[in-house]
Order: sequence, then C-alpha cells, then structure tokens
Amino acid sequence: MEWSEIALIVVGVLLVVMLILFGVTYSKLKHKDSDKKVEDYEIIDGVRYTKDDKVIDDKGNAKLSLKKGDIVLERGKEYKVSKDLLAGKYTVLTGDENTEVVAMRIGGIVKDYKHFSSIVLTDGDVISAVSANAVLR
Repeated sequence: MEWSEIALIVVGVLLVVMLILFGVTYSKLKHKDSDKKVEDYEIIDGVRYTKDDKVIDDKGNAKLSLKKGDIVLERGKEYKVSKDLLAGKYTVLTGDENTEVVAMRIGGIVKDYKHFSSIVLTDGDVISAVSANAVLR
C-alpha cells in the first residue's frame, strides 16, 4: 500500500468517528430538552410555569405556579401600594395548597380571603399577609 491509500483510510475512519460523535451529541441534547417538561409544568429559564391558566383542578384542589407579574406576599411583611405594587384589582391566591383561606391586613383591617377571591387596592394602602403567604395575580 502506498501512502495515499493509507491517508484515505485514515480520513475515512476519522469521518466515521466524527459522525458517531455528532449523533451521540445530538441525541443527548434532544433528550435534555425533553427533561425540562415535568407533568403539567414547563420550565423556562429556571422558572416553572403551568401549561394552562386554570387555578383549580377538576377535583377542586388549588394548583399554583407563579407566572410573570405575580406578587408574592410574605407572611408578616408589609407592602405599600404605589411603592411596592401598583393600585388596581388583584386575585388573591393562597401560597399553600393545604390552606383555603388566608387572613390579610389591608388598610389596617384584617379580613379572611378565600383562594381565588378578588381585592381592589388603592394608592396608599398598606397590605400584608397575616396567617400565611399569599400571591396576588
């Protein structure tokens, strides 16, 4: 065998190895993308989003996943409308699936709010979650 035949064989083997490595890399990347979907959730940039907008499932249980624009109210921390959040109408969601009612202080008055109830906040109100964490949507 001459050197040109040996060179062609080496180039051919290298091409086969490169094709195998490309196939393995492609299958790993394809499998990695499918790992980001978990049941009824989709992970985008490290944040979990629900695929549908329903807050209550078919059995009546609350399912909660934060969406863009949601405001999490930590228990015991006060938030002022116009400084921390904008005035307007919000939907109250409980932060715990086992809690159906959350006590909230709005303008100095403590009142119980059920999951998925609506509130209206005006400029200057001070709001805080008293009994548990809550989400304003």
